[in-house]
Amino acid sequence: MKLTTSHILEFTVTVLLFFLPCYSFAQKDKVIKVNAESMKNLIRNEQQVVRYLGNVNIQHQETTMTCDSAYLVRKSNILEAYSNVIVTKEDAKLFGDYLYYDGNTSMGKVTGKEVKLIQKDAELKTDTIYFNTKDNFAYYNTSGVLTNAENKLVSQRGYYYSKLKKYYFSGNVKMEGKDGRLYTDSLEYSTQDELAYFYGPTRIYNKDSYVYCEKGWYDRKNDKSNFFNNAFIINGVQKLYGQDIFYDKKNGYSKIVGKVAIVDTTQKVTVYGGRAFFNDKTKEAEVTEEPLLLMISDGDTLFLKTNKFLINSFRDTTLPDSTFRIIKALGAVKFYKKDIQGLCDSLLYNTKDSTISMFVDPVLWNDNNQITANFIKAFSTVGNKIKRMDFEGAAFFTQQEEKIQFNQIKGKTMIAHFNDGKIAKLDVNGNAEAIRFFRDEGRIAAVNKSESSDLVVSFKNNQISKISLKIKPLSVFYPIEKVNYEEITLKGFHWLNDTRPQNKFDIIPKGLDLVLTDSKPGFKKDIIQ
Repeated sequence: MKLTTSHILEFTVTVLLFFLPCYSFAQKDKVIKVNAESMKNLIRNEQQVVRYLGNVNIQHQETTMTCDSAYLVRKSNILEAYSNVIVTKEDAKLFGDYLYYDGNTSMGKVTGKEVKLIQKDAELKTDTIYFNTKDNFAYYNTSGVLTNAENKLVSQRGYYYSKLKKYYFSGNVKMEGKDGRLYTDSLEYSTQDELAYFYGPTRIYNKDSYVYCEKGWYDRKNDKSNFFNNAFIINGVQKLYGQDIFYDKKNGYSKIVGKVAIVDTTQKVTVYGGRAFFNDKTKEAEVTEEPLLLMISDGDTLFLKTNKFLINSFRDTTLPDSTFRIIKALGAVKFYKKDIQGLCDSLLYNTKDSTISMFVDPVLWNDNNQITANFIKAFSTVGNKIKRMDFEGAAFFTQQEEKIQFNQIKGKTMIAHFNDGKIAKLDVNGNAEAIRFFRDEGRIAAVNKSESSDLVVSFKNNQISKISLKIKPLSVFYPIEKVNYEEITLKGFHWLNDTRPQNKFDIIPKGLDLVLTDSKPGFKKDIIQ
């Protein structure tokens, strides 16, 4: 997971330090001092004022203010300056058409058609800037544009508090530069802690990823970030969703809590859960708390639940997307797909070759067929359709004919070949045995019990159509009325239909919303400006 939020928020650290703190000076003297080419005492608005004309220079609390003309009310210590107004503090300059300044409260306001604050290569443009030299804060609330050589920030309001060493920007905040773009409702930044907080729907764009959240923070000093509330990250073919996404870039560690979803768009795989961890260095992920896997193939979806998922990612330059994953499902595995269902203790899925391996008491169902073995491995086509299954150790095939009549086939190993989601052929190897019922005019009339070293079972419409005995065959027919069911029940027979998932709702945890944030009606991923 590569998050380059640091590049975007770097603007707040470097460029914004040129901004309003230049007005953070202590109150030394309330008296406003003025020099000009000429001065005149006047009565203005029923007050005694002094008018200054020509190269007006004003000094107050280590700040210099110049203009073409000014009016000073000495009794109230209030100054108004007009035309070519420039307020200077050290290497920062504030330009405008009009200045109102109260020497008692140290509050000032500069307005104009275009008010500019310039320091080094940073420039703020707006139409009004307020500042306070006593309490050390400044702000604008009529939309401002802050730029430097590489970046630009736009917001409706901006505030700086020098004592707290914090900046606040609010109202359609937009940051953009060579490394990306950020849109949010409000942005707060602490220069002391180097922490940035964003509030309201926030979207972060760059060439590698897209981030959405409704609240979050970024720690520049420690290179950590946290995204909250319907948060998600799109990074190439991978998507991450959660209510709380934490990322420690230095240590390559991520934690996701609440409504977790990990999506691989190439493999069409989605893993849901309540909590997830990801190690960027080892490329390992863990998903717990009622985890669920969805895998889409040819219009059908596999639903699989377990106690825990472990996901390992690997690089392979021979693959189209150069990445493949091994997904391990650990504990109480159960899955449902329209054409196949199953359960086992643990399962492994390899996206590189689309193989599925099932461990510890695995059971598979296909239509009215059941197959068990010590170990099962399934091979899929490109579209994730099953093409072959290998059954190793105590392999047992069961097919229900009627309520208590079951066709049975067993052997040391089996290989099942599938065609369009249905069994077409079954190769049985090693101590093969078979029980098969035959019908006459639709009714079960006889049963055949056969043995062979190996045998081959052919299927038609998912039903046994032929059994071919290969080596040392032995076969016996019994009329159905003379059948001893104990004699035609092979050792190891267990009909486990009561444990079979009947539909996807047997798999999906109750209350889980499968619709992801950016797929919900009304969600706007992109900001058009």
